[in-house]
Amino acid sequence: MEKFISEERIDKATEEELFEMRLWIYKESQRLEQEQKAVDNKVAEIEAKLKKFREKFQFERSQFEHDKQKFKDDQALFDQQIEILKEGFDKLNADKKKIDREWKKLEQEKGYLREDEYSQAEFFFQGVNSLLALKKRYRDLMKIYHPDNMCGDHRVCDMINEEYNILLRQFDSYMKA
Repeated sequence: MEKFISEERIDKATEEELFEMRLWIYKESQRLEQEQKAVDNKVAEIEAKLKKFREKFQFERSQFEHDKQKFKDDQALFDQQIEILKEGFDKLNADKKKIDREWKKLEQEKGYLREDEYSQAEFFFQGVNSLLALKKRYRDLMKIYHPDNMCGDHRVCDMINEEYNILLRQFDSYMKA
């Protein structure tokens, strides 16, 4: 319809050509209105999606802020629990060290007590601190110093027997106490 564009043509146009122009203009206006409606619908749809997106974004943002605050609260609680555990472990370690010191002190007192008790009778059995070790050392010494052996000596064997009997009585009395 390019022939209808110029004003000269409109002035010189016949009724039929004017009718065609009007019809074309009407159709064109209808087409443009439909396109405008489609564009408006599309804009409304996009605006609705944008609104929905903004609402969802606001909801997600508030949810995120809530989760962030909850995480901070949980972190603070966790830090408090860690501090309580650290203090508890520190106290346990201090108590353990104290008990270890007391145990060592008690062992030393026992050791001093044993040394006092056994000091007269610890020549052949020096360093023996249990009944099993005492019996084993006695058997080993008897194998070496028994009078029936080639290197054996009756006098040394009597000394070993005497010391063994003293220590055996002390261990028995210590075990019964």
